[in-house]
Amino acid sequence: MPTLYQIYPVGDTSTSSATTSAYFSSQAMAAVAFCSASYGNLTACQLLANLCTLQLQRLVNQNVRSGSACAEFINLESQRTSSRPGFASWAANMPWLYYGSQQASLVLADTSLTATYASGSTLNLYLGTYSLSGQFQGFQNASATNQLQLCKDTLAVMQAAFRFGTTYLQEVNIFFYDETDGGIPKLLPVPVLNTALLDSTNTLVNTQTSNTNWQLTRRFFLVDNVAGKTSLTDQVRYAQSIQLTITPQGTTQAGLIYPPLLTITYADLKASKYYGTGASVKVKPHTCLGIFVSFSVAYKQTSSTSSQFTENLRIAMGVLSAVGFCYAVLRTWFWARRAGVLSLDAVLVFKLLAYSASAFANAFFITIFGIAFYQLVMYKNQGIFMLTLPSDDTFLLSYLASATVLKFIDLVHIFAMQCTVDIYLIDWERPSQPSAAAQSTTSYFYPPKEHLEKGDLLSGRLPDVEIQKPTNTPVSNGVSGTGVPIWRTVLVANEWNEIQACRKTYPTFTIFVAMLILGVIGIENIASRDPFVSLSTNPLRYNSPSNPVFRLALIIVVFGFLGFFEIAFRVLVWERFFTDDLRNFADLCSVVNISVFVLAQRNFGYYIHGHSPAGRADVNLPGIVSILSSVQCDAIPRRGISPESDDHTYLMALPSGLYSSLERLLAPARNTSGAMNMSSFLSHETGQAVNRFLIGFISRDHPNGLHYRIVRRKPLENILDGEFDDTSSEGLFYIDDGNSFGDVLFYGNELSLFIFDTLLFALINHLSNSLILSGVLTWAFTTILAELRAHLDDGNNNPEESNGTGENLNNKNFHKQRRIGGISECGTRSHHAHTDTANKIAKTNCQTAAKHGESGQEPRFRIRQECGRGQLLTVCRRSQRVQAAETVRYLFIYCQFTGKVKMDIK
Repeated sequence: MPTLYQIYPVGDTSTSSATTSAYFSSQAMAAVAFCSASYGNLTACQLLANLCTLQLQRLVNQNVRSGSACAEFINLESQRTSSRPGFASWAANMPWLYYGSQQASLVLADTSLTATYASGSTLNLYLGTYSLSGQFQGFQNASATNQLQLCKDTLAVMQAAFRFGTTYLQEVNIFFYDETDGGIPKLLPVPVLNTALLDSTNTLVNTQTSNTNWQLTRRFFLVDNVAGKTSLTDQVRYAQSIQLTITPQGTTQAGLIYPPLLTITYADLKASKYYGTGASVKVKPHTCLGIFVSFSVAYKQTSSTSSQFTENLRIAMGVLSAVGFCYAVLRTWFWARRAGVLSLDAVLVFKLLAYSASAFANAFFITIFGIAFYQLVMYKNQGIFMLTLPSDDTFLLSYLASATVLKFIDLVHIFAMQCTVDIYLIDWERPSQPSAAAQSTTSYFYPPKEHLEKGDLLSGRLPDVEIQKPTNTPVSNGVSGTGVPIWRTVLVANEWNEIQACRKTYPTFTIFVAMLILGVIGIENIASRDPFVSLSTNPLRYNSPSNPVFRLALIIVVFGFLGFFEIAFRVLVWERFFTDDLRNFADLCSVVNISVFVLAQRNFGYYIHGHSPAGRADVNLPGIVSILSSVQCDAIPRRGISPESDDHTYLMALPSGLYSSLERLLAPARNTSGAMNMSSFLSHETGQAVNRFLIGFISRDHPNGLHYRIVRRKPLENILDGEFDDTSSEGLFYIDDGNSFGDVLFYGNELSLFIFDTLLFALINHLSNSLILSGVLTWAFTTILAELRAHLDDGNNNPEESNGTGENLNNKNFHKQRRIGGISECGTRSHHAHTDTANKIAKTNCQTAAKHGESGQEPRFRIRQECGRGQLLTVCRRSQRVQAAETVRYLFIYCQFTGKVKMDIK
């Protein structure tokens, strides 16, 4: 049987599975004969071209007579000696089926299209249709008749494919209708890429990536249920995928495009395989036995534009990464100076890698956001169509994942640094008597018969109170032998723990509101692939799929806006008019007469000067009266180290001998492995020695010649966050205007934490395309990080955190934090900050007294205090006997900063 009559399965290069077509057997030879030069019947030639198309335009055995309908067509075409004007591959009196010797790359780069297209213009495609027998049936507008789309839908949805700029996916000679600037319409050919075409070497040449060897054609079919018939229908072939690809000529030729390319992929339905199974062709994604059809319109960049984009991306990434690496080297050098590292070692290399990870993560983040935001703004705002989306967005996933992993490494590094700092609490208080153990009785306030007014206190008149001297008062072991109460130190340590995970933003609020803005308000709809901006979708119209590059840009913009708003509100409003947690902590230190000395590195740290302006915090009631009078007369010193300054927070660049001296003092309390020995620490005077040493250093009367100067940082040092001065022999205390000790807390590392939250949300959204999943997983991960940070902080209560009197500062029993979404509830207290701290002082007194008082009795007194705008109400039972004089002392000391005091003892 001649191969002229045979139909081959799609992609099959052998002849074993060929089907002999009854229609070809009756029509092929007649079409060849009447199409010859002798007859020149154009209808017969059209029929022969249709038969060749039904044979998928195979070029195998093209030089063999009766090898195929295509071989006969090519043979007859070669006998024509002339061609149509302007079309070298279109023989006269013959249908145009092949582009001949013309390279596909040249055909697709034709610039003869002169119509200018804007976003939303109609893409005018006209179909020249022929019957199977070769009769021309006229031109049909593809956008009006929807002949290209086997998947039928509403008219609005189907016509959206031909709205210029709309990336469309919905699961016959063709001409392009082009109206020139002069208004003269003309038809220009649209090449067809048949992926099932076999060339003369029996190769599927049109499936290759490069278009150099493509064989473009001019004719295609949608469904063939004729050629596969023998006596009954044995197979049906159909266009499984039709894609119309449009390529703009570039930014220099705004609105101009190259000839569109129609790509056809065919598939077979064999009766022997599917008969009786109920198989049918359905629209993707509703598949049946793996069978689906799709129609799509895609806009792609030219190879030169794509390569230029890739080159620009690499240049931007390279430049920013180089700048980031230089900054990482600078940070490592600063760290080496602060840590006293004089030679290259493994720790220094690790630090360089950690700082490099942070710098590269920031460089990747800036680059991908810059590119994504540029693409979004330029693509959505182009009036004349000239910019298309990158053909391949795999670069986005690789850079986004890399940035997220590198930023996570940066967070691990931050955690490690914060959990290994050395914290010393310096107690400036001096015992008022040789030993607390010598005081066998304690005075307690009983309910007086009249109120204590502000005028009575300032005039020296005391309330009518009854004094009781218990005969058997238990004494805490932690206070025994010191004469200085421990609870002030415990309070400071507890407050320090509470602000560890405090941040400038609230992740729960940020994530929830971001999901609300993106999903509910509809900002995510802007990420559609078409060049139109809409916040809503219409179910009756076609909605383009979203673009991951646009989604990334929108996520970062929304997160950035929320972060900026939260930080601005916190800094400009909340911390000014309500509460500033870090400044309140520094104020608390001054109230309780305790300084915080934080060694972040060997020769660098942060210092909060808590030496009370009154000189003491543990004073009696007449002392309170004296202090208040001094406050009114402005007769007490200022809060700073220098008596004439209120600067009480500093950055420290310390002399190298300070750390060595501290290590010598702590040596008796260390075991053979170098770790702290708890029992040894508690049984020796190590804490007192360290306290005296640090007091001597801060007071500048240290006998070993350890000195420092108080200066201000240079502008460049502030910008680079580093120090250039030599501090080997003399330390420098840099005046801190902004509570820089937050650098050892979450508060001072908000930028890194916020960028990580944004990157993680964007990465999960890129992989899942789900806002809910992205929000839930990001919130869960952020909560886990905060809880982990708090847990590591609890484990960092080492004996070096001393109150200076020999007691260990292990305050886990006092560590009580309320949390919202894993973040400490910082800045949300209902009372004024001063009142809140006084409240904690009073509560601590109640808790302490409860351990040593009597139980089961009725309330004995109530203290009501007004301080500034706040109000405190503390009720203690007799089972929680409070040293009321001590409570009143601290309430009054704290209120001296507001100047408004009212105390009622009932």
